[in-house]
Amino acid sequence: MATIKNLATTPLAFNRKAQTAASNSALGPLQTLVTGNTWVGDTGFNIMVVPNPKSQFLVMVSQLFETHQFDEVPAPVPNRSQNNGTAQVGAVKYSQIVAENVSKNILHEETGMWLNQTLGTLPVDPTGNGLQAITGQPETDYVVTNPVVRSGTIPHGNTIQATGVWSDYNISSPGPSPIDLSPYIALQNFPTENGALSFLPFFVDGSDPSGLQADYRAQIAVSLDNIGQTTLTVDDFINPISLLNKYTANVSEIVSMAVTTANNLGGVLNVPFARGVIGPQDFICTFMIETVQNNPTFAPTQDENPTFFQLQYLQSIPLLFPKAYNGKDVVFPHWNINTLIAI
Repeated sequence: MATIKNLATTPLAFNRKAQTAASNSALGPLQTLVTGNTWVGDTGFNIMVVPNPKSQFLVMVSQLFETHQFDEVPAPVPNRSQNNGTAQVGAVKYSQIVAENVSKNILHEETGMWLNQTLGTLPVDPTGNGLQAITGQPETDYVVTNPVVRSGTIPHGNTIQATGVWSDYNISSPGPSPIDLSPYIALQNFPTENGALSFLPFFVDGSDPSGLQADYRAQIAVSLDNIGQTTLTVDDFINPISLLNKYTANVSEIVSMAVTTANNLGGVLNVPFARGVIGPQDFICTFMIETVQNNPTFAPTQDENPTFFQLQYLQSIPLLFPKAYNGKDVVFPHWNINTLIAI
């Protein structure tokens, strides 16, 4: 008769008992997402291009009402190797719902997980089951160079695995004046020009995009007028950092999580229609989880907290449209941006 191994002798491998969020050290930078649990924001924007037979393409700018829900997977998830130990992965489930702010029509839904990969904590495993911390290469390098992962599913028929890094920044002198988020948003992952964000369409063949970009700018202006945003400029939607900066007063700490599929350590998987018609090229996202001083000019009352959490993000999925402009293939910007508060 075969011997059945007692799973109780493999600690942490199958343990999913409930823990408080603070006791799951593997969460790392994801901890505050769980502490906030539900986040809501209505100051963001989405820019999207769709095919249009009359004008070759149509630019649509939408104001956003958005909710994010985060729930902890209550114990580290073990990723085992044959001879080099076991990584422990902190995991947070998320649900993102993005709606147009006035009509509340849904524009985007996404579910998935944020992951934080760690080397584990056990120096040795007396059971011999390989649960000690990861040592040696290349396994250690896999975990420490891109520890943060966003794994998501989008109902257009897309799935993403984006990897990256996180950093914790303390703002030395928080105050009522807004700060510039450029140093914290991982500019190197996004399209830039002269050190600033620059979301403009371009031809795949590398030919001069001047006419294309002029039409794109003109359509942004029309779309802003259509939604009554006459105080914003076209340039605010070429470099949208100002749409975030205006909400950074009294920020005292920023935990930045920057992930991308363009580093060839993840990818975007699309159904055939999406591949052939709109061709999502990459998924690039930076989450900035911020601690904000609650109006430090006065002492909070018993009904107020001295600080609160704020989430600001920029998310980009450039789209390849075949023969979209004068018969040429074009990569168009598609991004959304928002500021959300933990409630």
